[in-house]
Amino acid sequence: MKKKIRLKRKYKITLYSIILLMILGLFTIEFKIGEKSLKNKNLVYSKESTINYITYLKNNTHYTDSYLKNDFNLVASLVDYFNMDYNYSYTINEKIKYTLTYNISAVLEVYDSDNNAKPVEKRNYELLKKTTVSGKSQTIKLNLFNQKIDYATYNKVIQNWKKEISPNANLKVLVNVSWSGYSKELRKNISDNCTSEFLIPISDKTMNIKDPTNISETGTIKGNGKLSTAFTVLITSTIVLFGIGVIYLTIYIFESSKNISKYDQKISKILREFDRAITEAKGEFIKYEGESYIEVNNFMELLDVHDNVNEPIIYYKNSNDLSVFVINNGKDTYYCALNRIDFED
Repeated sequence: MKKKIRLKRKYKITLYSIILLMILGLFTIEFKIGEKSLKNKNLVYSKESTINYITYLKNNTHYTDSYLKNDFNLVASLVDYFNMDYNYSYTINEKIKYTLTYNISAVLEVYDSDNNAKPVEKRNYELLKKTTVSGKSQTIKLNLFNQKIDYATYNKVIQNWKKEISPNANLKVLVNVSWSGYSKELRKNISDNCTSEFLIPISDKTMNIKDPTNISETGTIKGNGKLSTAFTVLITSTIVLFGIGVIYLTIYIFESSKNISKYDQKISKILREFDRAITEAKGEFIKYEGESYIEVNNFMELLDVHDNVNEPIIYYKNSNDLSVFVINNGKDTYYCALNRIDFED
């Protein structure tokens, strides 16, 4: 019965130790992943935003073509309308899901030439309604072609003002683009807002249109260097589980050791510490008449005999309550018998 208890205790301690080692291994893996995640990661991006336009003319005898491309000083009375193309692209080194919104608006501001401090009139126009699209890509693109800007509509407003003042007016055409998405690499939301402007003089007899504002830039988006909530909960749970396991194993070893008698503890210690000198034998130790037997007081004296005669110590388990350690040098038989009753208080 005592042997079964010892084996059960041994197997339990071994099993609990293996489980703790597995939990410790899991924590090590999680720690390495967390350490890697905590390093600041960056995404590289490049952004392009361009406006190109063509000026379409009324019927006239001055130009052979019905339109003019960029870089002309235009005669206002010959202008019919503008045709504008817009291109936007934003490229990053990660494929993300995004939602993109865009629209085109125009603002007509009319000033008195003698006082440019405040506009005398300001009108807002919606040239293209707000539109939303979604996608998943490394490159977010928007291409808008043939966006018509009717010059005559805005010029009519100026002509009415010329009866009252000497107007000075500009039409600001604004292309507004914005998008947002979530970066798994950086574990955060990323986005961009871009407004490109095309400025058209309205009140002058000749229009020297400045080049539209085009954008070309590159840069990096930095990560936040934080662990996700789910991963933090996971690694914390692993640490807590390991701590509980260590406490439980310590309590089990302490409590279970109370149930092992001093006699069993003594035998186990001898077999563990001096296994180099001890050979376990099957059966019982029996004394035969006519042979020389010498009983020693304790195991340490028997160990001294072993060192002197250089013979192995043979261990006999006669019963659950009696263990005998024996040395036979051919002439004499030295033995040390340990009885359970001798270790009881």
